[in-house]
Formats: sequence, structure tokens, C-alpha cells
Amino acid sequence: MVDVFNSEFLKKYNHLLRFILAIMLSSVAYYYSTGFHNVWILTWLAPIPLCLYSLETSLISTISASFIAYFIGTLNQFGYLPIPIYLVSNVTSATIFTFTLVMFRYFAIQNRYWVSSFIFASGWTGYEFLMSLYSSYGTFNSIAYTQIENLPIIQISAITGIWGISFLLSLIPASVALTWDNRGNPIKSLKVSAISVSLLALALLFGFYRLSVPLEDSSIKIGIATVPTTIEQIASQDTNKVLDIIQRYAASVESLADLGATVVLLPEKIATLTPDNQRIVLNQLKNVALKNNVTLIAGLTNRGDKIYNSAYIFSPDGESLLKYDKQHLLPAYEGRYTSGNALGVVETQLTGIWGVEICKDMDFIRPSLDYSSQGINVMFVPALDFHEDGWLHGRIGIMRGVEGNYAVARAAQWGLLTLSDSNGRIIAIEPTDASLNETLLIGELKLGSGKSIYSQLGDWFGWVCIMFFGIWFMIALWQLLTTTNSTLKKELKDDM
Repeated sequence: MVDVFNSEFLKKYNHLLRFILAIMLSSVAYYYSTGFHNVWILTWLAPIPLCLYSLETSLISTISASFIAYFIGTLNQFGYLPIPIYLVSNVTSATIFTFTLVMFRYFAIQNRYWVSSFIFASGWTGYEFLMSLYSSYGTFNSIAYTQIENLPIIQISAITGIWGISFLLSLIPASVALTWDNRGNPIKSLKVSAISVSLLALALLFGFYRLSVPLEDSSIKIGIATVPTTIEQIASQDTNKVLDIIQRYAASVESLADLGATVVLLPEKIATLTPDNQRIVLNQLKNVALKNNVTLIAGLTNRGDKIYNSAYIFSPDGESLLKYDKQHLLPAYEGRYTSGNALGVVETQLTGIWGVEICKDMDFIRPSLDYSSQGINVMFVPALDFHEDGWLHGRIGIMRGVEGNYAVARAAQWGLLTLSDSNGRIIAIEPTDASLNETLLIGELKLGSGKSIYSQLGDWFGWVCIMFFGIWFMIALWQLLTTTNSTLKKELKDDM
């Protein structure tokens, strides 16, 4: 039998093997670090094979390998989004990723090493930032969320937003690839990696410092409850069925109050209000809060002349404190709903300033940043989710709390119940899918202080990334045009 792996075979098909290997390594790393898997260490490794490959191959091979690898790596979300939206999103992301890698390669070939790694990082970060401004899915697909369990790193978001995390996740792999490519020259390798390593070290030092600072002494004992319901049940407009759901939740609230909860959070859309049942349902919820001496936060569908996805807060005295209307609606499912345009803020005497958002609101930088600017100490989030995306959405809420320097309590009907502090530490977590009975969670949550540096300065880092990448893109374009013009002049001169 002929040994197909002998040296002649490897020599002959070396380019093809390297092409396949780069795609395999990067796509597998992206597949298991993003989406539903979230092996966070792999996010740091995923770009390295492609960056290395781009430094030793042709432009066409670089384009082919990077597009294929990134597209395959994001197949983990196939079936989660509607196929047309999924394809457009993934093709766009794979194209931008390829473009940033081509820019990285272009300047690396010119020996502008630190510039090339920063171009790769700023290009991808700038893309994520622009998508957050114009996409109906906000920041949902950012690679920064893969690091939610990497507590020292995510603290930088209190200064830069998640854009600082995405930047480091692209900068470090690009610098590693450049350092390895120059391994024969120690001095050059050191120059290549010095700035990137310094930035990573500063981020880690800040992260460890922030984690070491004690949080405020103020805390709230929060209970979260879900009872098993179907879409048909929560959408029902039959008064008896709606009141049956409220009674089931009333029993859960009583159980949490008996355990010492002073605030109880319920999920999004637990029932539907109509003009016929609105008064009686809201009175029932007020009585639940009064009877159990708790502040009660509940998400309800509010059907009238217009349809709103709302959250209500009832005081321990049975008073209605707030009605907040969801601002960012889910296009495929909430097309008939009207979005809200005001923040939901409640000031309390003993437990600080509270904010309320609903589910998808937290996929976006705003209104979360606006709440932080007002100095809220804790965010309450009624949510829904769709079983398999429980952790995907849960981690986004946790990250918003780090960005804004506030604690987060989140209740997802078909996902996770979570309590997290302003540093992103998960205080308590409970899946709702695992039980056919009610799911209860209770925990003591220390408050944040709000007003993070990020909320005061806004998306400065995202804009810096766009400006940096734009400047170097124009430089590259000018160089290419100048080279082309010179070549044409030379050819014309030779023809004369």
C-alpha cells in the first residue's frame, strides 16, 4: 500500500492541506465559542489560524479561507433565526470578517505590524458597533458576550462598553499570529507584541481592581417566579383563564414572601389585559403585593386601541408605581405592538433607584445606557426567551449590568432566572425548562451605584475604532490607486 502521507504528497499538496487546516481550526473554534456553546477561551484562539494563513498565502486564498471558516463557524445558530435573516446576517458578517483580514494582510506585508493588528481589531469592532446602531437585533451577535464568565476581562466594558472586549478578542489573536510569523527575529517579535500585551495587561489590572472593590452595603432580597404556561394561555383574552394564571402566580409570590423576599419579579407577558378585564386583573395584582407586603413587578400584554408589551410595578401598599412599555420589539412576533419611548424609573427611600426593561430591550445599548446615566442601582427585567436561547439572552442582561454599573434581576418565562451584581457575578441562577411545576429563585442582591464611565462618555470607543479603520482604509486605497496609476504611466511610456 502506498503511503499517501509521505513527504512527496505533503510537498505537492501542502497549500491545499494548509488551506483546509486553517478553515477547520478557526471554524471549529468559532462554532464552540459563539452561539449556544460559549467555550470562552476558544474566542481568543479562533482567528489565529486564519491570521497565520493570510501571512503566507495569496489574496484569493485568504479571502476564500476566511469567508468559509467564519460562515461555517456561525452555523451553530442555524434554525434559531428565520433562514432568510440567518443567511443575510451570516453572509454579511463573513464578508466583513474577510475584509478586515484582507486589510490585516495588506499592512502586515508592508511590515506595519502594530498597525495591521489594530486594523483587524478596529475593523471588526467597528462593524459590531455599527450593527448595534442599525440592526433590529442590536448587539445580539457580538463576540464580547462569549466572555461573560471571564470576569476580569468584562470589567473593561464599564469604560468602553462591550466594544473594548470585542477589540481585545481580535487584537490579541492578530498579534499572536504576527509574533509567531516573526519568531526568527526576537526583537521584531517583541515590538510586534509589546503594545497589544500592554493593553491586555491594563485591561486585566483594571478588571482585578474593580472586582476587589467592595460593593455598596445596600442590598435587596429578590424573589423570581415562573409558572408553566403556553403561548396560547398567556395570549388568551378570556377573563377566567387570565385570572387563573394570576392566581397561580399569587401562590408563587406568597411562597417567595414567606422565604423573605421583599421584591418579587415575574416574567414578560404573563397574561393579557383587555378593556374588559384590565381593572380586575390589575386590582388582583395590587392585592397580591399588599397581602404579601412585597414590591411586585409583572410583565403583561396590554390590549386596547393599541397593543403594548408592558411591565407594572406595585408597591407593598397596593399602589401602582409604574407602567413601562417595551421599547425594542421583536419584529417577527411583535409587529402589531406599539413601542414605548420613556424610561421606567422608580426612586425608593431605602433601596436606591430602580429601572425596568423588558427582554429584548437589553439587546441594545440604549435604553440601558440612559438608565445608568440616571444612576439606577438595580435593573428589573421581565423576559420571555425561547428555551434554547436562555443563556444567550441571559448573559446579555448580565453584561448590561457591568456596562452600566448596576445589579440585574431577570426573569425569563422559558429561559433562565438570574440575579447578577454590577461586576457580572452571578448571585443565583435557575433554569425554567427543567421543571413542569413552578420555578422559584431567591437571593440577596447587592446594589450597584450606576453612572459608569461608559454611561457618562457614551460609545466613544466604538467611534474611535471606526475612525481608525476608516483612516487606514483610505491610506490603503490611496496607495493602491497611486500604484495603479504609476503602473499605467510606465506601461504607456514603454509603449511609446
